[in-house]
Amino acid sequence: MRHVIWISALVVYSVIVGCSLTRGGETTPVVAAYPATTRAAVAEGLPYRAIGIQIQRVDWMDKYKASIDEIAGIGADTVKFVVDARQENGSSSRIYLDMRMTPTPEKLADLIQYAKSKKLRVILMPIVLLDAPRGNEWRGRIAPEDWNKWWDSYREILTHFAWIAQGNGVDVFVVGSELLSTEPQIDQWHTTINKVREVFKGQLTYSSNWDHYRSVKIWDQLDFVGMNSYWSLGKNKDATPAEIAGNWKKIQDELFAFHNEIGKPILFLEVGWCSMANMAHEPWDYTKDESEAPTDLGLQKRLYEGFFNAWHGKKQLAGFSIWEWNPQGGGPDDRGYTPRGKPAEDVLRQWMNKTWDE
Repeated sequence: MRHVIWISALVVYSVIVGCSLTRGGETTPVVAAYPATTRAAVAEGLPYRAIGIQIQRVDWMDKYKASIDEIAGIGADTVKFVVDARQENGSSSRIYLDMRMTPTPEKLADLIQYAKSKKLRVILMPIVLLDAPRGNEWRGRIAPEDWNKWWDSYREILTHFAWIAQGNGVDVFVVGSELLSTEPQIDQWHTTINKVREVFKGQLTYSSNWDHYRSVKIWDQLDFVGMNSYWSLGKNKDATPAEIAGNWKKIQDELFAFHNEIGKPILFLEVGWCSMANMAHEPWDYTKDESEAPTDLGLQKRLYEGFFNAWHGKKQLAGFSIWEWNPQGGGPDDRGYTPRGKPAEDVLRQWMNKTWDE
């Protein structure tokens, strides 16, 4: 039987843990009332220069801490922790935490505090995963049998993580990621965001798809326009940094126009490319095998170079999070997103420490 701790118990537990977490030997109080009309203060020290880690192994806490050391050593000033909640399939109305994969409040708090001890800011991003998807189901197309039950369950999950975030000084909390089928339900989202703000005092955002951010109607309730960044940036594997940067500038024309409309800075919550030959024109497709898209470390490096050449110093950008740092992966034979141990890591080292000036 799946080892699951149900949400109601977790919320109570996390509230208790959140109220008793300590920093420097002193109790850190958690404020239980945060008016829905209140907005967090404008973040200082922008942009966030983050690298993300998926936290999906409760037996890897030491490996995650070693990754935090590596991320700080590269020159990042922020780490993003991605933690998951789960539902059985796209029609399920209940979300749960599988504690074989999701860290306990104490373990997650320990990781956050370890990152803080390394002078890193923290973004906490809960996501929804499907345990037994049917066909091509994914979180962007869920259709629960009972939407009200789903939203209640989702808010309990977010509240659980919001207590941990508040008790440990998380800087940015992501209220959702790529939940396209939920986005038209604006009233439910307003209720959800207000519920999170009752607990968490920091910055809030949502992670939209790169091709869908204009369809999201809750930006006025949030502090940043958050999105991933999987635009096509070149015709083929021979794309140069100049070509890639040029295509970014075309994208910037649209993004900056939207920035001016909304009045909120942009936060890229996923910036990254696999080490595969199709990544310039199909950065979203990591499913191809070696025969379809050979390993290509050089293209991954050029994509990073093009990104930094185009975006460095842009004041409309609140920050970016590199996707992703793999504690066990990396090196010349790794085809995945991680830049660890690849030529792309050298690009990160070159740019992460630069002053953010035009």
